[in-house]
Amino acid sequence: MKRRIFLVFFAALCMAAGAVACDEEKKIVEPPFEQDPALITLHFPCTEDLRIGGFQVQMNEDMGYTAVDGVVRDGIVPGQVPEVIQTEGDCRLLRSRNLFCDPACNPGFTCGFEETCVPMPLGQDLGTVVLRGLVERLALSALQPGNSYSYTRLPHPGFEVNHVIQLRATAGYLGPFELYGVGVSQLVPTTSAWTLSKGEDLVIEWTPPPEGARSRILIELNIDQHGLSPMNMVCNLPDTGSATIPAVIVDALIAAGVTGYPTGRVTRRTEDSFTSTQGCMDFFVTSVRTMTVQVAGHTPCTSQDDCTPPEVCDLDPMVQQCYTPCAGPEDCTPPATCNAENKCE
Repeated sequence: MKRRIFLVFFAALCMAAGAVACDEEKKIVEPPFEQDPALITLHFPCTEDLRIGGFQVQMNEDMGYTAVDGVVRDGIVPGQVPEVIQTEGDCRLLRSRNLFCDPACNPGFTCGFEETCVPMPLGQDLGTVVLRGLVERLALSALQPGNSYSYTRLPHPGFEVNHVIQLRATAGYLGPFELYGVGVSQLVPTTSAWTLSKGEDLVIEWTPPPEGARSRILIELNIDQHGLSPMNMVCNLPDTGSATIPAVIVDALIAAGVTGYPTGRVTRRTEDSFTSTQGCMDFFVTSVRTMTVQVAGHTPCTSQDDCTPPEVCDLDPMVQQCYTPCAGPEDCTPPATCNAENKCE
């Protein structure tokens, strides 16, 4: 009876003091977590063939915001598992799968690896997902429809450098789990653009992190914006301040096709993952920037004004590149010939 009276009395005090006092009580009863970034265990991110989703805390340096988002599904989405075409060191060439089902899949289904329709994996309720170690504690519930998680009202930056960040849930689709990250320093590239040239290594440089940082660097390049099965390059690199991407994989990326306006992104992040019988989910704490990407010998265009004569713009939405018209086969490098549209192919 005395305990019941005490609990009622405490609740009344909590209500009178406002939400801050209640939150303080919640912090007291939550289990402690490791605060030393050197002592936490971080796991490699999920492989694409096992990944059912994940969470990220993204510090977007282009737009100036910090946000949290995540979703975990009850299966792998086949179309999101790329084909690995080539691997060179820490870099891979990935090609999007062009899965085709005939007849087309009904709503609620998607085309599977065997090109037969399979149920579309759906977002799952993980229960309340709590993040600690950010500038404020977050307790997120699944949003409907889709059971996704999101929070966009964090101050920017939303975390302090080298602070341990914990993501945990105690009930839901995956049961109890904990994932960890570390607040990364702001990513600052030393150049404003990357230029890809045939036969040349691509050297990328950025301001290195503080000594002992747990972060890595993710490079993403897509120069075939309109390809039916576009290929992109992904490199997961040590965060040392510089990296050299071998010419052999740069050449393979260019040879796969150049259309439209190339895009690039560089991300400093810590990586962790959790694997269960349902699949693998990961957790990233990131600082991300988009980069201007140029390909030597290729000029993207959307009008004739974008090209320097005698070049003209191929306005085909699937191409959008400047080219020099040919007058005959002598203007083309064999085995290419001059077609009816005055283009070497």
